[in-house]
Amino acid sequence: MYCESCGKNIPDESRFCEYCGSKVITESEIYSKAAELSDVKVEEMVMEEEIMISKNITKSAAGSYNWMYEFSLWKNPAILITSYKVLLISSLFPALLMFFLALEDGIINSFQVLLSVLGIVVAALTVLLAIAYVVLGFSYGGKYYVLFKMDDKGVNHIQLDKQYKKAQALGFLTALIGVSSGNISAAGAGLLGASRKNLYTNFKKVKYIKIYNKRNTIYLNESLIKNQIYATKEDFQFVKQFILENCPKKIKIVEK
Repeated sequence: MYCESCGKNIPDESRFCEYCGSKVITESEIYSKAAELSDVKVEEMVMEEEIMISKNITKSAAGSYNWMYEFSLWKNPAILITSYKVLLISSLFPALLMFFLALEDGIINSFQVLLSVLGIVVAALTVLLAIAYVVLGFSYGGKYYVLFKMDDKGVNHIQLDKQYKKAQALGFLTALIGVSSGNISAAGAGLLGASRKNLYTNFKKVKYIKIYNKRNTIYLNESLIKNQIYATKEDFQFVKQFILENCPKKIKIVEK
């Protein structure tokens, strides 16, 4: 897991960060709080040492902003689009391998093989991913709940315990798609995704940002890690501005 203060990777059983000394909040504590938030309306909550910033966002005494986001899998295709892009990029590897293997038969034949393999892989991924996404949507009841914790150092995207068990199943389903299409990279990504409960992004490590205002979604991209931040329409500008103020000033920002 990652320290929420400095962002460094620390052992799961740690109570204090070995790098900065900050107290580590256990997963049980996180999910206990998440369960409370999901079962009680914000207007009716009484939270000690917390300030209501908006209807959905609270600020703790430690200075972190916390909110629960209800994500409609049918209205917001961000998860589907991201998964599809990752799988498409990964599908280039087997296609290029076939291209180089076919070079001895001529460059024209190699390009024909490349296009043929890409066509088959893209078609297979499109069908299988569409089926997987529909299964996911119905298994989640069309909703996906995420708890976000954000301060001036970074933001943590936390899957709730109930959702995590289903996310594990989706991760292995993604791995199955990768294997069935001959895409070993996709299979590895799926297995990795199935073993992760939360994703922490350190603002200092962000390389570039993509902002989709219509989807109320912000993509924070590190070198090898991409995190997705969601907020309601009324809170989106606040979250976006906070992130932009705390990320490095000279990074690439794409806003749509």
